[in-house]
Amino acid sequence: MASYWGLDLGTTNTVVAVCDERGASPEAVALPGLSVPGEHWLGAAAATGAPVPLIPSVVEVLDRRGRRARAGAGAVNAAYPGAPPASLARSFKRRLGSDAGATVARAKWGNVSAALAAEVFLRALREGVRASEHAPRGLWGRWRARLGRWPREVVIPAPVDSFEAYSREVRRLAARAGLPRVRSLEEPVAAALGYSLDLHEEQSLLMVDFGGGTLDLAVVRLGGAAPFAGRARVLATSGQALGGETVDEWICEEVAARLPGMDAAWVREVAGWEVEWAKKQLSLNDAIPVPIRFQGRDLACLTRADLIGLLQRRGLYKELSGGVAEVLRAAARRLGGADGAVPVDHVLLVGGSTLLPGVKECVEEAAGMPSRFWHPFEAVARGAALFATGRKVDPVFYHDYAVRLRISFSGPAEYEYQRLIPARSRYPTPPGDQVVRHYSVLPGKERFALPVCEIGRFGWSELAWERRGDGAEYWQPASPEQRARVRCLNETEPDIPIRPPSREDKARLRVTYKVDEERHLRVEVYDLLRREMIVRDAPVADGLR
Repeated sequence: MASYWGLDLGTTNTVVAVCDERGASPEAVALPGLSVPGEHWLGAAAATGAPVPLIPSVVEVLDRRGRRARAGAGAVNAAYPGAPPASLARSFKRRLGSDAGATVARAKWGNVSAALAAEVFLRALREGVRASEHAPRGLWGRWRARLGRWPREVVIPAPVDSFEAYSREVRRLAARAGLPRVRSLEEPVAAALGYSLDLHEEQSLLMVDFGGGTLDLAVVRLGGAAPFAGRARVLATSGQALGGETVDEWICEEVAARLPGMDAAWVREVAGWEVEWAKKQLSLNDAIPVPIRFQGRDLACLTRADLIGLLQRRGLYKELSGGVAEVLRAAARRLGGADGAVPVDHVLLVGGSTLLPGVKECVEEAAGMPSRFWHPFEAVARGAALFATGRKVDPVFYHDYAVRLRISFSGPAEYEYQRLIPARSRYPTPPGDQVVRHYSVLPGKERFALPVCEIGRFGWSELAWERRGDGAEYWQPASPEQRARVRCLNETEPDIPIRPPSREDKARLRVTYKVDEERHLRVEVYDLLRREMIVRDAPVADGLR
């Protein structure tokens, strides 16, 4: 009976791995009607030499409540080889952390949101495992499943650069889909566990997880002397929204440029699957040109050299080498060394986009050593299943947390940010490392606004925080692109009630900040006047009432 699950929910493909019990080896499983066979054009057997139970991350919702649907291979096979229909929800993962209500497909009955598509897809995965050989057996097993006690634990890893809202939304949708006990972990960290290296032998790994939607990097140190024996310590992580689907868009633009009067959106609409198939063939074959067809005629014919030139012009190799260099430098800084690169023992590649031509060589040149390529499609799911069984990891988070301060009161609002907890800090926050701030409240005020934000990166480098005379660090966004990478966690409820109002302009509130094991910022608010805790260990995203 598969009690522990790891779900690598990918932008393009998903893999499910299970462990029957603690200490067992994880197994990636094929789910009837959902997984594609190895010889399928979407399969990975040609790339890895062995069938991989990939599940296309697509769903066709057939009614408003999502109770009737086609998912995975069933949804693809119902539409292929024609153009992908408007009713087919794809790439819904990308929306979950920013705009889960966004329309990702248009069915006959109405619009399909990213949230509904993800919920239906997760429910299909749950039912797929129940219909497989890994389902509970016997009367007691079936009762456990009916009572919601199976599986015991599910881990759905998240991209490094995802915001807190992503993991919260995934857990909410998983609960609606019948998976109430869900935890998270960064995808490349899960991949490090999934490579099944000895956690008791001290060694450092560079993980390159290049999938359909994101490029995630991590430096992970395994084992060592107590207290690190048997644990995985994350030294540094980095990530960007760059993946196989980005390359598909570039190919569509390249094809459109060869067709007078056509645009990339049209190519994507009528030949999206052909473009994806061509990319895979060109990644595996050195010599044979690959046609992209529509209704029996060739729209364009691409060679491997064409694809390499396209990736070069679009800056893929430059981004990849820059990311590897930055994450190695960040790991060295974490260990207290100079601004050089930390030495690693293994470079491990994960994700389908690592098969793109030139990617392996680019990583090896940037890292200065050969790479290993084993279980590239399964490693994240396998590692997630191991984490579900209780494998120990000491992770770090990638974003900064800060308080938003308004600095202009005439015209459009302008803000700067005072940093609370810096990126690359460990989580959960170790005891004694919580951040404590004291805030004054103006006399007569009955509410105190405390908007707390999560701030993402702009490229690979860390933000340039300015330390001022008060000892705090500040940052101000300089462009719309930078402002878009700031997410207020409690925008709808930023106010703390002040009862009774202050009479003096002096410290009234003591606020303690920490990050929990699910990478969520939590606070405690203590009223110094009343000598009373008014918010006790609550997620910031739930409001400060």
